[in-house]
Amino acid sequence: MVKLVFLGKFRGEGRDDLAVPPNVMTLADLKDWLAHRDPALGEALAATRTHVVLNQELVHDMALPIGDGDEVAFLPPMSGG
Repeated sequence: MVKLVFLGKFRGEGRDDLAVPPNVMTLADLKDWLAHRDPALGEALAATRTHVVLNQELVHDMALPIGDGDEVAFLPPMSGG
């Protein structure tokens, strides 16, 4: 099972407890599957420079494989002052 974490504006009821289907094998597959399953989330992920964290490490390569026991977090861009 892949653990999903949604932070900031990506949070939504019922999103953290999703069972990822076996054909979702990469981060790109995951992002596409999420967008298909939840169009509002897909739009939010596409509209910003979303940061993706795989097993507590910031990643940029969406072709990275994911599997059982992995944690994937989606973070919106941060700004501050």
